[in-house]
Amino acid sequence: LALEQMQRALALAAEDPDIHFQYACLLAHQGMNAQALPHFQWVAQARPDDPGVQHLLGLALQRLGRNGEALVPLRRAFALAPANPRVLQALAESEFHAGHPDDAWPLWETLLRLHPDDHEVLQRGAETLNRLGRSDQALELLRQATGRQPQARELWMVMGQTAEDLGDRDVARQAYTAALALAPDWAFPISGLLALDRGKASDALLEQASDLLARPELDDRDRALLGYELGKALDGRQRYPEAMARWHDANAARRRMTGAPDLAEHDRQADRLIAATTPARLPAPGRWPGNQDPRPVWVVGMPRSGTTLTEQLLAAHPGVHGCGELPDLFLIGNRFARPGSRTTWPEVDTAALGDAELEDAAWRYLRAASRDAPADAIGLVDKAPLNFFLLDLAARLFPRSRVVWCRRDPRDIAVSVYGENFALQERLSTDLADIGRYINLQTRLMRHWQAQSPLPVFELCYEELAVDPEPVARRLLDFLGLDWTGSVLEFHRSERGVQTPSRWQVKQPIHTRSIGRWRHYQDQLAPLLATLDPDAYPRPAAAAVASKDQASTPSA
Repeated sequence: LALEQMQRALALAAEDPDIHFQYACLLAHQGMNAQALPHFQWVAQARPDDPGVQHLLGLALQRLGRNGEALVPLRRAFALAPANPRVLQALAESEFHAGHPDDAWPLWETLLRLHPDDHEVLQRGAETLNRLGRSDQALELLRQATGRQPQARELWMVMGQTAEDLGDRDVARQAYTAALALAPDWAFPISGLLALDRGKASDALLEQASDLLARPELDDRDRALLGYELGKALDGRQRYPEAMARWHDANAARRRMTGAPDLAEHDRQADRLIAATTPARLPAPGRWPGNQDPRPVWVVGMPRSGTTLTEQLLAAHPGVHGCGELPDLFLIGNRFARPGSRTTWPEVDTAALGDAELEDAAWRYLRAASRDAPADAIGLVDKAPLNFFLLDLAARLFPRSRVVWCRRDPRDIAVSVYGENFALQERLSTDLADIGRYINLQTRLMRHWQAQSPLPVFELCYEELAVDPEPVARRLLDFLGLDWTGSVLEFHRSERGVQTPSRWQVKQPIHTRSIGRWRHYQDQLAPLLATLDPDAYPRPAAAAVASKDQASTPSA
């Protein structure tokens, strides 16, 4: 009724900014941000110096996931009302999500001084510090906060996750245990404890997780969270049918939450990308504009294909800095995308981008990639696996950069992906056949880049690296123009943090225990096996891998 009345008022006073503003506020309050947006934009043009209007315009864009666009009105609101904490917090959120944690942190720091015990501010501030590679400071912030508020269970959870990023199992376990003591039936800390110990988790913890999963009232978010981790614990105990049953349940719950992926749209997206990057539309090698810094190295491939292992190996070289899994290339692609587009980078004509835009984006990327890097680092390794979608953008920004494509038996990849608790938007990971199609798509795109991109691509087979590490490592370093050093094979001795699901595996020496893991689940892999293309399988030294595989046992 209120909306109908406002619509009638707007029809009678179409040029009245107050009516537009009230209507936009009402729409936004109802969660109709897309409908509110044009009205906020109209009022913002009429009242450019009104911080409240600029703030609400920025919030509408932020809630639509358009954080890069939200920065313009939010920065304007901040300039007009720098002491307004709501403006501060909204701007901090968009700076962070637009890929500017360096700019977000001073804002969170100010908010922490104003509201030192605000749980949301503490959590977001710690997350920003983690993104900046300052997890030790994040941990100290959370230590102090939990000291003041020992009953704040959410802060204990963030503390545990931060300790995991730092590789400190003991502190992580203490934090998760404290959270669980405050909320004995809370799935979140139970899953955290299961993830720490996997097959070595206590019988009591496994029983507690199983009892929770048996409750019909348990919501799908918690059902998925527990199912993934309980499955890994059972896998570690070689109880394979039970492990797969838990993963089936977890993925069914996740799929109920997120829905099925649009596989046809993914294929069309790949088709558009391939069509947009033919030789006729790409500059010749050596004639690309862009930043001539040769340091970026893109480690890409399917998740769970060995990208973390490869980055850790390279980061053990004294001339290389491991950047972790940077979101920045995707954020740059989103920034260049057509406003409101469902898809991002494939919709952009890379050739139409101006030199100034590219240079600014390259500078921002380098600022993120070189954060905490030694001044003399000659390699900056970004191991965000899905950057394989964006290698034309990578070439536009850094035409002298290089690509390492991590490959692994797709059956082992699929089992690992199916049992992993990925972000909600990763809907392709909840069905074995969908995972197979995704692997096929990735292979098709990478073959395209090998043929068309001016960036050189090194194809690294996980099985070859695991069976005989030194020759593969030597070829990889040679490809990157790096001198050989045996330190790369001692990467597991490093104390650097790892912010991926593989954080604990890469603290071990290279091993072959994960090769052929899929065989434990082969009776249930028919949907995957029927989907995989022949080229989805890498071509390692098959005889050596087979002989090692027969002698190996699965990792716990």
